[in-house]
Amino acid sequence: MINLEQFASQRLDHNRQRLALLEQQEQRLTVAISGGLFLVNIQLLTFLRTETLEEIVILDSYDAPIKISTKDLLSVCEKRWQEVMNDWYNEYESLKKVRRIGQLNE
Repeated sequence: MINLEQFASQRLDHNRQRLALLEQQEQRLTVAISGGLFLVNIQLLTFLRTETLEEIVILDSYDAPIKISTKDLLSVCEKRWQEVMNDWYNEYESLKKVRRIGQLNE
């Protein structure tokens, strides 16, 4: 019985750590440029990669219209996306290797 309780507790701790990692990395996907604050996601990256205009007016995270260079915004967003995804992957892989409850807090 104790082993089942320990297993359940371990899975709960693992899930909490995974969700905390998700929230932490999602917060890092925000970039500030040209007076606007943008959430970097697949939709924004796709839009910027397919846009043919050199300058666009786009709504930022606070629904404020921002005039910005498509190329500049794409460059900043791609750098941030890759940085966060690489860190997220490395931390997630470390978390997957955790087998004991005590290791979760290290």
